[in-house]
Amino acid sequence: MPVITFNKKYLFKLMSMTLSDDELKAQARKLGFGTERLNKDEISIEITPNRPDLYGAVGLARSLKNFMHRSKKLVYEIKDETPVLKITVGKEVSEVRPFIASMAVYGIKLDEATLADIINFTEKLCETYGRSRKKIAIGLHDLDQVEPPLHYNAYPDDRFIPLNDNQEKSFSEILKTTDKGIKYGYTIGDSKRYPALKDNVGVLSFIPILNSERTRVTVKTKNILVDMTGLYEDSVNKTADVLAAMFIDLGASVKKVEIAYPGKHTLTPLLATQYITLPFSMTEEEIGVQIGFNNVISLANKMGYEAALVGKDMRFRVPEYRMDIINEQDIVEDIAIAYGYDFIQPLPILSTQKGELEPKEAVFDELSDAMVGMGFSEMLNTYLTNEETNFHEMRIKNIDSYLSAYKTDYIKLKNAKAESLSMMRTWILPSLLKNIAISRHEKMPQKLFELDMVFYLSKKIAMEDYHLAGVYVDPKSNFNNIKGIIESLAYFLSMDWKIEKYEHESSIKGRCAKISFGKEMIGLFGELHPEVLSNFGIEEPTTAFEIDLSKIPIPVS
Repeated sequence: MPVITFNKKYLFKLMSMTLSDDELKAQARKLGFGTERLNKDEISIEITPNRPDLYGAVGLARSLKNFMHRSKKLVYEIKDETPVLKITVGKEVSEVRPFIASMAVYGIKLDEATLADIINFTEKLCETYGRSRKKIAIGLHDLDQVEPPLHYNAYPDDRFIPLNDNQEKSFSEILKTTDKGIKYGYTIGDSKRYPALKDNVGVLSFIPILNSERTRVTVKTKNILVDMTGLYEDSVNKTADVLAAMFIDLGASVKKVEIAYPGKHTLTPLLATQYITLPFSMTEEEIGVQIGFNNVISLANKMGYEAALVGKDMRFRVPEYRMDIINEQDIVEDIAIAYGYDFIQPLPILSTQKGELEPKEAVFDELSDAMVGMGFSEMLNTYLTNEETNFHEMRIKNIDSYLSAYKTDYIKLKNAKAESLSMMRTWILPSLLKNIAISRHEKMPQKLFELDMVFYLSKKIAMEDYHLAGVYVDPKSNFNNIKGIIESLAYFLSMDWKIEKYEHESSIKGRCAKISFGKEMIGLFGELHPEVLSNFGIEEPTTAFEIDLSKIPIPVS
């Protein structure tokens, strides 16, 4: 998790109050954040990744003031919808970095501490939530140095004086010779055109690499033009809302900018109002305490929500700067945090029966012992993955065709918070290959296994099965090695398995086999295709197997 260091003097200035070190640590802990370091000048707090609005001192001060009932500001809005600027978006940029949001900030009062916090906040936001500027990049410009009209597009190579420089450089030169260009050039890929924001004079920003020296923001800057660019419109707009709330808290006036895409126009920042309604009884039932609706409203205010009782339901207005609120469970979690986990007492579980392992768990433990006995190390991976890892990196190009052969479908997450975690895994091997990729520089051979659940849809019903999978990485690893492991497992389980030639996208043709029990295929094994190994960054020959334990006669249900 990101560890953010805050200047205590500046933080207390934003809060209009001073806290002792013990009080500051205690309030951070109540919000769910641990203090890594604390001295007379600074505090370093570990912020959970789902709260990027707290990566700056303004956001933390806002959250602390709300939590301590020292603030009455719960709504952030721009009443005047009239845009003060217009950015025209060209069609060529859609191939590289298609979306942009912007705002004009007037009357900002900057000193060294405020400017440093704004810059640190935007950089931390781009590195974490923005996936090192690939997903989101933010630009700040002195608005008084900008000459409309403004255009955002992907251009042929151009020249400008980049930030912290005094000589013109071309886009291509910046990518090859500057630290930022070398670090973030990957975000552009192999495109022959370069995304940039331009005004009537020239380049304002080579996105997402470097801004122009001409529009540098300093403590003398009174008005700021902010641009947010990225791959997904929703992420870009949510980032704009977070920044708009920050500037409003700093006492500035935020004005909208018109974004003219080919075929549609929008005004940003949106600061869109979102309401979530849930039965009042749900909060008490989920948390396990009697709170009362008046107390629920007060607790919601502590977390930045406006709340009201509507019939038998509670309606919550989601703070405009919160990126992490998706559904009712997020509201309940925040109410629990505001109530205080220290005050939620666990209830004893009364039972007169002696606990013991389920029959299937006993068998699984024995299987795990057998794998360890054959030199494998056990892994525990998350059930969440993404389509790229689960399918494409395993050389499964046509997902629909592949799944139809098994008469199944995969389970997608409805409101995925991260692109890397967008579905439930349908098999274990991709997880093990990611493990190998991380440890590929360690001594060979490497033998890993995992026995755990996979998930799929059968006739639109969510199903889960237990699989056993293993990978064997070694210069001498071959089909016969992994076949010997499969035969050992068959002997251990007293199973009469049938092994037949099989072709699978992930394996080398002619070096793959399927395992059948009766007339049903229960698994496969073989040598993995070089393209698969390349996709995971594995340089040594690798064999692998995966068995569906639900399809063999051991007590697994």
